[in-house]
Amino acid sequence: MIHSTCKDFDLIIVIGTLLSRDDKARLVDIQTCAQNGAKVIYLFSMEDKALIEHTAFFSRYEVGSEEGVLALLAKSLLSNQSLPSSIQAYFDDLDEGYVSAESNFGEEEIEEIKALYDASDKVLLVLGRDLFAHPRAHNIARLAGLLSRFGKVTVDNKGASDDNLLPDEVEALKSFDGVVTYTCPALSSEEEGLLIGSSQFQMGAKVQHGEKVSVVINQEVYPRTFVLDSSLKGTIALMPKACENDTTYRYTVAKIVK
Repeated sequence: MIHSTCKDFDLIIVIGTLLSRDDKARLVDIQTCAQNGAKVIYLFSMEDKALIEHTAFFSRYEVGSEEGVLALLAKSLLSNQSLPSSIQAYFDDLDEGYVSAESNFGEEEIEEIKALYDASDKVLLVLGRDLFAHPRAHNIARLAGLLSRFGKVTVDNKGASDDNLLPDEVEALKSFDGVVTYTCPALSSEEEGLLIGSSQFQMGAKVQHGEKVSVVINQEVYPRTFVLDSSLKGTIALMPKACENDTTYRYTVAKIVK
């Protein structure tokens, strides 16, 4: 991915990426910018410890809800702008209550982000891989395009935004009930045999540290050894694999077989 440094921005919004695995160069860049005074907002389905330590604000959204999060952000951050009537009508028709409840991205979080946005001069929006691979990536691009076109936002990768089209209505959130895994780049070949989860995941999946299990995803069976990672929080487990060219959405509802 081609991106510029964040050094000229006083606010950085990161959405939809486990940067410590996806893009270590970008992670170091953001860490440096934060140490030099930039504020960092991090929105993701789980905490990335390497980035959390440098954030001014973090919020965890529901799996699959990236489209709704972008829509709520765009409406809030552009609320003081004079917008074309079609775009204003789109935001007026947005069912904020429903989208907020479904995405677990509430009014208080949005207000805090808006305050940081209003206090900034230049904003960098870092769209993670989860947004490119999302089934609604085309609409997410349109929403990011609105922020770029009408706000003080620079989108990290211009190819990820679409400035020209009116966004579609936010689609109802698909269910991710049950055991959820997140496929991510492995840091070593040994990791490709592991399923890494928090204590909450361990309890929910009824597995023990060091236990050998089979992870069943879309009828494919993956032999794994469960490893408890106390630095992780939430009910999503990491499925490390060599996935550089994998363009599928990383979250899946899985079945754990012992």
